[in-house]
Amino acid sequence: MRSVLQLLAVALTLSCIPCIHAHSLHQSTAEAQWNEESKKLEVSLTVFISDLELALMRQSERLMSADKTPAAEFDGQILTYLAKTFVVSDEAGKAAKIEWVGRELDRESVKSGDPTVTLFFQIALTARAPVVVLKHGVLSDLFQDQMNLLHFRGRHQSKQLRFTRESVIQKLQLHE
Repeated sequence: MRSVLQLLAVALTLSCIPCIHAHSLHQSTAEAQWNEESKKLEVSLTVFISDLELALMRQSERLMSADKTPAAEFDGQILTYLAKTFVVSDEAGKAAKIEWVGRELDRESVKSGDPTVTLFFQIALTARAPVVVLKHGVLSDLFQDQMNLLHFRGRHQSKQLRFTRESVIQKLQLHE
């Protein structure tokens, strides 16, 4: 009986969140840099905390809060979510594993009343894969107008990529 009540509480919370959503902009920004020495794609991804919490609540079917959920549990849910929505694979479709580095609250955005958080993670890739397929659908499962911007820096290139709900997959050349 208690689990039914908990699920009902989560469902009611999720149905009310769009009503109190503080911003109309649905966008994430990311920077990804290819580290030739470690053979890792190093990523920092900035999102609104309220959007991230909503995504994690829908995924876990329980209340999730950056402030109240234990950090290890919250970070674990983030990693699970990223494994589905930010996927780097080789051209054959084999996905690379995401390694969690951490997260940091943007102190300046707290003053605005709609804080953002930057997620740090890296993805180990083989040196033989100069081209990867990147699926960046973070929060696209929640918002039709979600736009995800990514600035990529490689050894000899810099590139801006834009991902929308309609185009969540793009190829990316890491190196020559």
